[in-house]
Amino acid sequence: MHIRHRVAKAKNPGPVRFEGDAVRLSVTYKSPSALLSEFTRSVGKGGVSIASRKAVPVGTRFVFELKAKGVPDVVEVNGEVVQVKNPEAGLHLLTIKYEQPDKRDGLDSLIHRIFEAHKYEKVRKHARIPIQLRAVDVAGGHYLVRDISQGGLGVEVLGLQLPRYVKVGEPFLLELTLTLGELGLYGQVVWVYQGARKQDKVVSPGFGVTFGKLRAETMLRLDKILSLQSLPPPPWKADLAFGRDAVSRMP
Repeated sequence: MHIRHRVAKAKNPGPVRFEGDAVRLSVTYKSPSALLSEFTRSVGKGGVSIASRKAVPVGTRFVFELKAKGVPDVVEVNGEVVQVKNPEAGLHLLTIKYEQPDKRDGLDSLIHRIFEAHKYEKVRKHARIPIQLRAVDVAGGHYLVRDISQGGLGVEVLGLQLPRYVKVGEPFLLELTLTLGELGLYGQVVWVYQGARKQDKVVSPGFGVTFGKLRAETMLRLDKILSLQSLPPPPWKADLAFGRDAVSRMP
């Protein structure tokens, strides 16, 4: 079977193996951060789409072995084919629904390595965990939370322009529903980036947030997010608020 990922940036699909009725696919990433970023993106969406030159029936089980270079531990994610399309002649597009991983060893090892590497960081106070969390605001703005730490988070604007109400010093609130309950992270915008065009590539606008003094219960839930232990049910989606709207909704 020839299988390739549609989103194959910075990763190398390995050989496909069969294990009983399941298809096992190994994928290697260039770093622990790259692996976790793709893991949260795919799990947050609830699944992944891959292309196959062989017809695979609905209900086929997949086991993804996610590896990072230099890290012996493997993150295993189980999934099931829920839809098969034929967008091109001789090519089948498989939609695979993910299941929450039941083994923590691989994830814990990757997160530990990120925190260990941060000990040598001289600029940032807190280690950042890469996470891809889509978010919206009441004005219709669309965003992607790209990383999060105990001290703040970074956000990419899914558009060509930074909204005019996103300014340095502006109050900020992120609201998210977890398996442990509601999580509200409040703070203020501390930097903004208007976006730019670098050669043939467009770099999206974005901004950074520093959290205020969070409650003990909020910190507990934030720590569960940083360890990827209390994730929201897919598809992940957060609500953002700015200015007076953020202040009125803060807990």
